[in-house]
Amino acid sequence: MGVGGVELREDFWPADAAQKFLLSKLDGSEPCPQTIWIFTCNATDRLEERFLSRTLRLEFNSYGAGTDIADLLARVWEAEANGAPCPNLRKLACGNVRESLSRLESELLAI
Repeated sequence: MGVGGVELREDFWPADAAQKFLLSKLDGSEPCPQTIWIFTCNATDRLEERFLSRTLRLEFNSYGAGTDIADLLARVWEAEANGAPCPNLRKLACGNVRESLSRLESELLAI
């Protein structure tokens, strides 16, 4: 028998009823055999402590991503800037890809 997976994203979490339903699935009183549950969110403040206590939390950060983000910004700049002088991409690479791209977009709009 294989293993299945269920991924629930953050937009699912405002529903308090969803957490209560899942408590029985996670504590084994109404199990889903051979199932891996994956819950994704940016913050856990809306999740009940009794729900969180049944999960293994993995923290992700952008430590060490600066070079990769700067490389991405360089590729975007080269494709979009029509030969304009390149700004300091290491300064624009803040560790968050979306924010870094937004900063680059502001630079591109200024040329």
